[in-house]
Formats: sequence, structure tokens, C-alpha cells
Amino acid sequence: MSLPATPVHATPHSLRLEQIRYQTGEREILQGISLAVTSGELVAIVGRNGAGKSTLLHVMAGLLPPTRGTATIDGSALTHLTRRAVARQIALLPQQARIDFGFTAHDVVRMGRHPHLGRFRPPSPGDEAIVRQAMEVTETWPLAQRLITEVSGGERQLTLLAQTLAQEPRFLLLDEPTANLDISHQCQVIELLHRLADAGIGVVAVMHDLSVAMRCFRRVVLLHAGAVVGDGRPTDVLSIETIHRIFGVQARLYQDGTHGTPVLWFPLHGEMLA
Repeated sequence: MSLPATPVHATPHSLRLEQIRYQTGEREILQGISLAVTSGELVAIVGRNGAGKSTLLHVMAGLLPPTRGTATIDGSALTHLTRRAVARQIALLPQQARIDFGFTAHDVVRMGRHPHLGRFRPPSPGDEAIVRQAMEVTETWPLAQRLITEVSGGERQLTLLAQTLAQEPRFLLLDEPTANLDISHQCQVIELLHRLADAGIGVVAVMHDLSVAMRCFRRVVLLHAGAVVGDGRPTDVLSIETIHRIFGVQARLYQDGTHGTPVLWFPLHGEMLA
């Protein structure tokens, strides 16, 4: 499986949030968040439902202007850039992406090239090559001529991931990227995220599975009630004490006997934590 066409960026890039607040009505969803992600990082954002994780991703993507504070990419405020300019640098795969029209999977992935095309300019052979590479790396090329409305939920998720890769982003933001995927495709996506980060892309993913966040990501950001309450190495942020305090559940932490990687275990009701 080859990497997508996104080049390794020689100069590090930075996506930065400074004292971000986001309010809707009387509810303040994000409360003074400061956060920076640089090229090649692989970051999981975790927290309870309603903690503000998806809202944070949308602010980072420039889709939601903050009520206060500034979101910047390489020093330029996202609110001062055109939507097309932001989309050339930041790609977002939302949790509930819907495509109800009869496009083929190839058409859907080709839409990822729109930020790079001039007005009314059709895709060039170079654009088509990038589209094919994005589909090959996500193993969706065999779906190219199938209607997106006729593929499985997992196949649709992988096709939409290919669309984001076709944007050639510097930063890739994903909201629950392994949702609706079987275990084989979950492993495929996590492996791909690692390879994209190694290729110089900043990868940020909202994850509900703390075990996957602990085992597979290099940095974890923990949100609680709209604020960052932890940011760093997974084993430091997701301590047993913190998991109990934030999520209200008991957990045990083991070391994988083969690879030495950390493994979280959450007992069912009545199971002993011996």
C-alpha cells in the first residue's frame, strides 16, 4: 500500500488555537482552549459526550468562527483566509458526513480536488492521478464506479477518507474515523494515520475508544466541559485516576506482553479488579 500523493513538507507547519471560546446561545461549549499541532503529529482528542470535541475540530478546520480567541495556520488567522485557501491546507472528515445523491465513489473522491481547481477548470491528468492514489491507499479504487448510495457504511467512510486525502492537506482532522468499520478496516485506517503522520501531515482525530487512543496515538488531548484538562503522552493523560475522575469508571492498565504497549481494560459490572 503506497502513500497518497501528499508530499512530505520540509518546513514544519503549525495549526494553533489561542484562548478559543465558542458560545451558542447561553451555552459556552469551548472555554479558553489553547492548543498547537505541528507537522507530523498524531493526536487523539478524547472526552465524554458533550465535552466539545466535535466543535473543537470544526473550529480547527475554520468552519466555525470562535466567539473569542484566534485559530491560525502558520500565523495566518483562519477567519482572514478564504474557504478555498483553508481547504488547501486543512481537511476535515466529519462524523456524520452525508451524500445522498447518485455520485460514483470516484466522483466523491474527485470532489476533494475542488480547492485546487480554478473556477470552471476541469481536473487535469495530474488531479486524476492524485484521486486514484487516494483511492488506492484507502483500498477504495475497486469501488470507483459504484454509486456511493449503494456501498456499505464502512466503504462510504473509507471513500470519504480518500476524498480528504485528495485535498493534499497539511492537517487532517477526523471525527471518529473508525466508526462503522469492521476490525480489519479499523486497523487499516489507524495504520494509514500513522503513515500520514510519518509523511509530515498533522493528524488530529476525535476518538471515543480510550483503549485505541492509548495504544495507537502519540499524543492525547483530554477535554472536559469545554476545557483542556490533559495534553501529552497517552499514559500520562489517561491515568487510571484521571479516567475514574472524568469518565466515572474503573480501569486497569496492562503492558502488552509482546510489544510492551499499554492496554486499558474496563471491567463489566461485577467483575473484580484483582
